[in-house]
Amino acid sequence: MTDPVAASARRQTTDVDSMLAELRLCEHPHDVEVNGMYLHILPGVLSPRLSHGPDALMSKWHIEPGATVLDLGCGSGILGLAALHAGAGRLVALDINPQAVLTTKINIEQLGYVEKAEVRHSDTYSALQSGEKFDIILFAAPYWNRKANDDLDRSCFDQDYKVMAAALGGAHLRLNTKAVMYVIFSDQGDVGRVLNLVDESKLRVKDMHIFRPSIPGGHVRIVWEFTAR
Repeated sequence: MTDPVAASARRQTTDVDSMLAELRLCEHPHDVEVNGMYLHILPGVLSPRLSHGPDALMSKWHIEPGATVLDLGCGSGILGLAALHAGAGRLVALDINPQAVLTTKINIEQLGYVEKAEVRHSDTYSALQSGEKFDIILFAAPYWNRKANDDLDRSCFDQDYKVMAAALGGAHLRLNTKAVMYVIFSDQGDVGRVLNLVDESKLRVKDMHIFRPSIPGGHVRIVWEFTAR
């Protein structure tokens, strides 16, 4: 008899590996429309057309007019740019992948947000200045506890959840009073382990939203809202 847990794990692994293999075959940039915005995606960057995670997060966030936003692990820039589109006043986008930094820079320019946004090459918060804080932090976290062999892998894999630990552990230092950190995750990751990291951090869970898959074999997605304790 087939072990359903093992079968599920194989399917999940195949899904992400197939997606990354498809992206590696893309040798040329492509454009994609998300949330009414046209984004330019360079090779080596996770395309928003391959994930519904940003849509789930955007359906639950609250963007105050003029809010300052940090997009942590920005990738194509979709979340931070959508926040500006929703009325945020200022965006700082960070990513460890140089191709993601360049992609987000291009999209900032194409969408006319040069006066409101900047992107920096950063390992989690390393490119921020001392005392630099925000009203909102956005983090589309990599789900899978696997070794990342290159920058593209880092968009999906977070071995031992070291990036998640750094993101959650340092967030309280980057949140203004009454600020919120939104994190999108999935049941394909270790939810219990992430909650343990929350317990070890100086954050508390303000709210949690569950998105059930609309297709067989789809992912359950989780949007957490955190505030500083």
